Amino acid sequence: MRRVLLATFGGLSVSGVAAIALAAPAADPAAVTANIEQAQPAAKNIRFELGAASAGIAAEKKLLPKGVKTLLKVPQTLEHGDYVWNDEGVAPGKLTVFVDMRRQMISVFRGGHEIGTAVIVYGGNGHESPTGKFPILRMYRDYHSRSYDAPMPFSMFVTNDGVALHGSPMAADRATHGCIGLPISFARLLFEQASKGDVVEIVRSNAT
Repeated sequence: MRRVLLATFGGLSVSGVAAIALAAPAADPAAVTANIEQAQPAAKNIRFELGAASAGIAAEKKLLPKGVKTLLKVPQTLEHGDYVWNDEGVAPGKLTVFVDMRRQMISVFRGGHEIGTAVIVYGGNGHESPTGKFPILRMYRDYHSRSYDAPMPFSMFVTNDGVALHGSPMAADRATHGCIGLPISFARLLFEQASKGDVVEIVRSNAT
């Protein structure tokens, strides 16, 4: 679930590329800020370019969607409840949302530029989250599940049988009934930027 600045894709060193990968826990988890939307560096320092070759390898391994141009710099590890959101310098346009259940991460892209990323929770045994590409079908700012008697703020439904991205309590041992659970503040930011028809791609990336 952690995000690190350097990694290797398939034996090819990706120097200077921020890849998302599993890493060792932070030495001091309490020092990780739960909400790091604030105090972002200047626009020229908040993201870096991803070369076409590296982007292609990452897409092949399902680490990133196709067509990624830049990624946000994330200088610290992310835990459940943490997120980064910064769309400074990115033109308005259609969103693409990418969810990787193996790495427990979501990334939001606009025009190939990452504008947000967070740790997620997803469906547990017997309630597995689906994989594939799904358009956002319906959106409800204040939704309450009648099936599970649970609030689902900022719901963005991607299937007709109830699977949605929505705000959720976050913990390492928490699972959903098939939905993709997001930090509530991150869900609000995504909800305010998203539109019906925007594509959500849910994958389980290759481990090697």
